[in-house]
Amino acid sequence: MPAHFLTRCSVAMLAIATLAIQFATAESPTPNENELKRLDADFQLVDGAAWDGRNLLYAPDVKAKRLAKINLATLQVISEDILKEPLGISGTCYQLGKLYLSDNANSRIATLGTRGKTETLAQFEKNQRPNDLVVDSRGNVYATFTGEGVVRRIDTKGQVLIFATKLDTPNGITLSPDESTLYVSSHKSGALYQIPIDETKKIMAAKPFAQLKETDEGFRGDGMCIDRAGNVYCTGANAVSVFGPDGSLRETIPTPERPINAIIAGSDGRTLFISTFGGIYYKTIDQYGVLPQPELEENASTKTDQGRAGELSIERNVVYANTDDRKLLMDVFRPTAAESTTLPGIVLVHGGGWLKGDKTKFHALAKQLAKKGYVVAAIEYRLGYEAKFPAAIRDCNAATAFIRQHAADWNIDPNRIAAVGGSAGGHLAGLMAAGNTNAKLHHDGLSSGEQSRLQAVVVMAGPLQTASGSVADRSHDAKDNAYAVHWIGATIDENAEMYKLADAYEAIDKDMPPTLFITGSLDNPARNEPAREKMKSLGVPYELRVHDGAKHGHWNQSDWMDTVVTDIDGFLKKHLN
Repeated sequence: MPAHFLTRCSVAMLAIATLAIQFATAESPTPNENELKRLDADFQLVDGAAWDGRNLLYAPDVKAKRLAKINLATLQVISEDILKEPLGISGTCYQLGKLYLSDNANSRIATLGTRGKTETLAQFEKNQRPNDLVVDSRGNVYATFTGEGVVRRIDTKGQVLIFATKLDTPNGITLSPDESTLYVSSHKSGALYQIPIDETKKIMAAKPFAQLKETDEGFRGDGMCIDRAGNVYCTGANAVSVFGPDGSLRETIPTPERPINAIIAGSDGRTLFISTFGGIYYKTIDQYGVLPQPELEENASTKTDQGRAGELSIERNVVYANTDDRKLLMDVFRPTAAESTTLPGIVLVHGGGWLKGDKTKFHALAKQLAKKGYVVAAIEYRLGYEAKFPAAIRDCNAATAFIRQHAADWNIDPNRIAAVGGSAGGHLAGLMAAGNTNAKLHHDGLSSGEQSRLQAVVVMAGPLQTASGSVADRSHDAKDNAYAVHWIGATIDENAEMYKLADAYEAIDKDMPPTLFITGSLDNPARNEPAREKMKSLGVPYELRVHDGAKHGHWNQSDWMDTVVTDIDGFLKKHLN
């Protein structure tokens, strides 16, 4: 895009949206889901869009000077303009419960306040026009200034510093999932820069990362996004180029019109949305988008906050393993009032049918358990479309091993570590406990049976049987059960041995740690009756809590949270001694 156009309205970014597939109604992929489809919405020039992590997409229309809100379940515009003032917004980012705006026309970074009015975070000189922006999990904003060739950093108090200089027409920008590296695209040269983040230094040096291919229209490097595996998606003259974490070109996605920006999001986090000069296109991919972090509680603080006087300390995006160039992350919650006291640890495993979900989904539960006196690690693991089983269980065991190896860093008692999981996460927690000695369920060099040993486990409505029972019954055809078939990568008739390897019930023996089963009366209380009978015959301690009137997933509902946490806390205090 010509430089004069860049400095006037910056070049864009797009949108994000989602497959309207809920956990209870997931279906197998449709034959054409990997083809580009056009979003049925009219924009004069949609720019950098933002996803709220749930069901909304905010899409700024630069030329119309409006901000549209899109329902991701229906892919329909539900509000033509939610701004009370006309603005030329060139980029947005949703983080910590806020919508951040790159107000290119007015040379400022702002946030969207109540009733559609904006609040200025940082005001620049008239000729200093922010282009694209990204916001980290602590609220620090990084923005490209194309005409000046710089990246600026704006902290939560609005203080501004030059972060990187001497860049050739910096345009798109994105942040690595572990927040250690910024990636910036050059509009003119097509170069992609990687810039390490070191808060002890004032100006960081940009290094080459990748290179767009030149076309008859030039390079036209533009908006960018990143997936959980660290693959970088960069728009160019006529396609989106996907680069691996090592900078190698992995894929090229041609677009009908010139692309402006891209983002990955949705209820399952697998929809790539590409904004172009002709509209917004989308397609399903086999990678997952990075979710925005939830709003920080008033009584919680992050690791780098001065004083850390809050009730909870939160360390986000800790790398607990690195396998095949894939960094695996966890968020660690602990009570600050007990920093000098050795505490029990919990590995918290989210659900989502093995195919979707994210560590942020269990943040509310993590906070409540931490307030009870536990150090809680809410972990991510590789989901089924990114990596097939046994990747997920190997990741979970590696997380336990990491916590034990680094127990002193968080004042964790290495002999008092439990796993708590819900739904598919409940299955994984049960398999972590029962199958711990099976070397096939561990990454080479990252964990072992002794390193990932658990002292207790809580299974919240997770199916422990996969080689038999309802999961097996629905796994003869991909159309009957998208979950296990797509997670394992085969039907049970095609690979019965892999279903047996994933079966926690089959692995239960006398060394199984004490287990608490939690379910709702409106869920399926009899789900793990065979496992409980087997544990009883082996003398393994277990308890069952059936919450009257509760449905599947009730552990994440505010009206059931206290009950669930009280039951977990009571059980763990009894067995983590």
